[in-house]
Amino acid sequence: MAKIEVTILGSSAGIPTRQRAHPAIFLAYKDREEFCYLFDCGEGTQRQMLFAGLNPMKLREIFITHWHGDHYLGLPGLIDTMGFENRKKSLTIYAPEAERIRKILNWGYSLKRFEVVPIDVPIKTKEVTILLETENFKIGSIPVEHGIPSVAYLFLEKDRIKVDKEKAKKMGLPSQGIIYREIKKKGEVIFKNKKIKLKEISSVKKGRKIVYSGDTRVCENLIKLAKGADLLIQDCTYFDSGEFKEYEHASLRDITNMVEKIEVKKVILTHISRRYKNPKELRRQIKDYPSLVLAEDFMKIII
Repeated sequence: MAKIEVTILGSSAGIPTRQRAHPAIFLAYKDREEFCYLFDCGEGTQRQMLFAGLNPMKLREIFITHWHGDHYLGLPGLIDTMGFENRKKSLTIYAPEAERIRKILNWGYSLKRFEVVPIDVPIKTKEVTILLETENFKIGSIPVEHGIPSVAYLFLEKDRIKVDKEKAKKMGLPSQGIIYREIKKKGEVIFKNKKIKLKEISSVKKGRKIVYSGDTRVCENLIKLAKGADLLIQDCTYFDSGEFKEYEHASLRDITNMVEKIEVKKVILTHISRRYKNPKELRRQIKDYPSLVLAEDFMKIII
């Protein structure tokens, strides 16, 4: 079974603290080969990767949620370092208003030894847009509500079909062979004049689902995307009981109201305002919600 490893590189909000860096999430999908992705790239992200023992040269794509500085200002330095390390393969960066990437990289005399390809992410839709797809998973986006164009991202592993060899044997099929590839592709096969359907000899292993909210207040699109997630990495800028809708961020109360209505296995609360100095107090506030976990820099979650 493939391993999904998520590392929280930065868990602060707009201003970093000594304990929390700006937002960045490293996701590695390890199967027959390793697929590495970065979601947001706040200031200092490449240094956080060094401390975490992660190799930025392994990154295949980067996904930016929106163009507030705490979510993208690490890009120029990271890309320069890739140039110094002689990266040759192009780097695709997905983002709303993606053309801003070219402007950022033209600020100074960037070391451009490889191509940076900006891909625009839709900001006016109520449906999930699939941005990238491999044999085993998809990565998609949906617009959220944050005052400027902003999106949440989805990592969705495809369901896996597992053939039950005992059931197959009882149906008269051989123990191995290309017939299994054929039945998985077509859904059924004719063997010795007998039609055998895939569902008769198999079970389905549900794919894992990870959602990163980016910065947003709780909204319809976010709820739709987060429903049924194995892991939701959620903007929780405010832990106070006040109203924060004007800031277009989520509060703890917003999140607890949301997770009571949708099935989410684990919620990592991140993008935490620097006003909160005592993590023990924040953990006390969430102790009655077993699915909620307070983010810490370098926290590693294995799904």
